[in-house]
Amino acid sequence: MWYVIQTLGGEEERTAQLIQRQIPSYCIEECFIPKRVRMKKFQGAWNQVEEILFHGYVFAGSKRPEEFYRELKRIPRLARMLGREEGYFFPLSEKEEQLVRCIGDEEHKTGLSEIEVLEGKRVRVVRGPLKDYAGDIVRVNLHKREVVVRVEFMGKPVELFMGVEMIC
Repeated sequence: MWYVIQTLGGEEERTAQLIQRQIPSYCIEECFIPKRVRMKKFQGAWNQVEEILFHGYVFAGSKRPEEFYRELKRIPRLARMLGREEGYFFPLSEKEEQLVRCIGDEEHKTGLSEIEVLEGKRVRVVRGPLKDYAGDIVRVNLHKREVVVRVEFMGKPVELFMGVEMIC
């Protein structure tokens, strides 16, 4: 089962490294930050860049959640943040875990989806991670080569910004 640890925005990488270094391997199967690939223009040329998909969250897989939580509380930097308050450490539902698995690869990176642009700025997803979520697209920004997908995540609607490539 996957668990989500809430952290400060911008601290995701450091938090994940801290968890990987200080939590015994028998308590944790993996620790990761889902990322997205998107196109960004630098000096007139389009380049692929990676960005964090869920800001403020670190994901971890564990079959021993109680021990994992106990070990997390021993990390001074996280103990203040997690404490005994609820809402900072909780399992993903099966549907939410499936979402993260479906849109990402084995490294938990969401690649670019190929789209066709139809009339009225509507898009048709030809292939890629958005294929099963085409009906959840709420905004299209062709200038930035991204779409916004609204999904249910951790009990509330969340907008995910996903990279796209336009095909003719």
